[in-house]
Amino acid sequence: MSWNPVWEQIFSSRSWGRYPAEDLIRFVARNFFAAPDRASVRFLEVGFGIGSNLWFLAREGFTIAGIEGSKAGESIARAR
Repeated sequence: MSWNPVWEQIFSSRSWGRYPAEDLIRFVARNFFAAPDRASVRFLEVGFGIGSNLWFLAREGFTIAGIEGSKAGESIARAR
C-alpha cells in the first residue's frame, strides 16, 4: 500500500525525475566533495521517488538511505 496514491500513479505512468536537481548537485559539491572519506558522509532522503538523488550520491561514494511511500517509485529506484 502506498502512503499517497497520487505518487503511485505518477511513478507508474510516466518517466519522471530521472536526474537529480542542479541545486542538490551544487550543494553536495560545495559542502562534501572535499571530504577525505566520502563513505563517512551519510545522507537520508525521505520520499526519494525513483531515487535520482540517492543514485547520484551513491555514485559519488557517499553512504545513503531513503524512505519512499510509493511501491512503484521504490521499484524503479531499486532497479537503477
